[in-house]
Amino acid sequence: MLLSVRAIALVFLVLLLVMPVGSWAVPIVEKHDLNCGDTFPCPPEIQRRVDFWVMVFREWHTNQVILHDSTRPERVYSVKQTKFTCSRKKPAKSIERERSRIKKGLLGVAKKLTQAAPKYTKDEQELLALFPSKNAKMVQRAAHNIRCQQGNRDRFLQALKRYEFYKDHILHTLRDAGLSEDILYLPFVESAYNPAAYSRVGAAGLWQIMPRTARTLGLQLSATLDERFDPVAATRAAARYLRRSTDKLTAKAREKNAAVTVSQINPFVITSYNYGVAGMWRAIDQLGPDFIAVLNKYKSPGFRTAVRNFYASFLAARYVAQNAHKYFGDFSIDNEFRYSVVVLKRPTSAGRASKVFGVSKDKLRKLNPALTRNVWKGWRLIPDGYSLHLPYKKDHWQTQVARLDALQPESPLLSGNQYVVVRGDTACEIARVHRVGCRDLIQLNNLGRRALIRVGQKLEIPENAAKATVLASKPAEKKVQVAVAETKSVDGANSSRSSSDSLNDTAAQVMPDSSRVFQQLIDNISVDVVAGRKDGKWVFSIFVEPEETMGHYADWLGIGSTRTIRNLNGIRSSRQIIVGKRIELPVKTDEQIKTFEAKRSEYHRTLVDEFQQHYQILEVQQYRVRSGDSMWDIAKNHELPYWVLTRMNPHAKSPAVGDILAIPLAKARTPSKEPPSTQGS
Repeated sequence: MLLSVRAIALVFLVLLLVMPVGSWAVPIVEKHDLNCGDTFPCPPEIQRRVDFWVMVFREWHTNQVILHDSTRPERVYSVKQTKFTCSRKKPAKSIERERSRIKKGLLGVAKKLTQAAPKYTKDEQELLALFPSKNAKMVQRAAHNIRCQQGNRDRFLQALKRYEFYKDHILHTLRDAGLSEDILYLPFVESAYNPAAYSRVGAAGLWQIMPRTARTLGLQLSATLDERFDPVAATRAAARYLRRSTDKLTAKAREKNAAVTVSQINPFVITSYNYGVAGMWRAIDQLGPDFIAVLNKYKSPGFRTAVRNFYASFLAARYVAQNAHKYFGDFSIDNEFRYSVVVLKRPTSAGRASKVFGVSKDKLRKLNPALTRNVWKGWRLIPDGYSLHLPYKKDHWQTQVARLDALQPESPLLSGNQYVVVRGDTACEIARVHRVGCRDLIQLNNLGRRALIRVGQKLEIPENAAKATVLASKPAEKKVQVAVAETKSVDGANSSRSSSDSLNDTAAQVMPDSSRVFQQLIDNISVDVVAGRKDGKWVFSIFVEPEETMGHYADWLGIGSTRTIRNLNGIRSSRQIIVGKRIELPVKTDEQIKTFEAKRSEYHRTLVDEFQQHYQILEVQQYRVRSGDSMWDIAKNHELPYWVLTRMNPHAKSPAVGDILAIPLAKARTPSKEPPSTQGS
């Protein structure tokens, strides 16, 4: 007889009651026939590490977290179903309870291994089976090396659908650069093949390029255009980086071993994409072109778990992508990424493009992630020469293109007018006098929810499409007085009195309000060119800010080459500029200074704007500086862009042990746009 529904439920309940609470069923990391080949080899020493990442990509979902050994990732203790992610700085309590349970179990096993005749529970036997050597010290160390990693199966499936649209162009670009075709699997690890991906540290696009690196690779990043989000331009840039990396690392490796092969170099090239060419150059210099020796012996503060796993995760992504139908079955390709390209002959507004082509702004924005918010708001025009992506059409929109070309040239809604804030001004009163929307003025100037402005601040005025009004004098008396922050000079930098005073006074220092973080990031941008006398001549200089390069300075000065700046400062072409250092500029006119400061401000405001679009600030925490800390390390450990940390703490560029720093805790507004590599802790 068949059991009734009630009887089945009763049996199930009894089973739940008799099952030991918190018992283990240690997940098995399967072995895979990797068959890597010679170009990107799978040394036996890392094959089990690769097996782990294959499971992450093809087996475990984003609603699952894997608790495993950070040094031996294939040693998996638990896979937990949860709505939370692996947060490094504010982990979910349920995940931390699981981590504590595993730690307690491992410490119990380690203790019993030192006893003469230990008796192990079933759970302890399962844990012990993960350590064939039965070494007590090894088990004890493992108890302190439990890492959390989020699964990626569902994201990998979405990546496969996008990959089908981008792979042909990427293959063509890699071949032109003389690079291995298998590098086309790298974006699976970097961005899950999402051209709109944006990381916690400010890397962007399909290839996760940092702002500073973008300029050195020839990508534009301005208030109008961020080419890191353009999959075509970013792929060319990534190919340049990988070509340079291959050449530099091959040259260094041949100093150690003249007979070095491509298969020996390629693991270093792939790892350099995450760790940097200079870091891999130093590793080869120290230990030779032996990748396994570097994984096991190379010591450096930045050479951590994510870096050590990067090559293995690349091999795993390649394997899963090549065997996609085995692990995912038949899947449909996402046609929303199929597009036609129209090269614009003149600057065009997003509104006009939407109207002429009959495509919504939302659809255009999705197909053209490189265009910034300023374009979609109408404050900037889409530049001439831009390759506009449109939904795929056989005739490539020839009729509409002809209609667009026949229209009169247009001007952006941004008039270019600026207004300098005086005492008593409010943002909405300034907007009213200029006959523009208060919200538009606030958004254009990134003033935040409180719309806080300060005396002397320059505001850009969005022009009303019908008429622009130039404000010739101070606005009339105000009925409502919203605070305008006074400014004072502290160590040569302007800082708002409304922000926290010294961050290092006491452990009880009150942290800035989370709602003020983005405004503080804007307020603490320092772009001024400082004039002074030297040997009877005027000298113009700046202090290097994060994410700036010599190339930026040459662009903003309009001088093309960086040679003049380097010669003026005695800096060789092989050396990079250092954040915080003073740099002299070859300035000849006041107009040059004005343009330089405007473009410099625009660049840094764009970085803040992009960060704000992708992340919200949950709270601002305190951090007490420890021995050995640097601002770079603190930023990396807290998964923040370096410039966010320095601008939140403008008086702590070289903090002393015991100083208190303000650390914003950020949460992705759209978690699916976070790169998969950020999902571990």
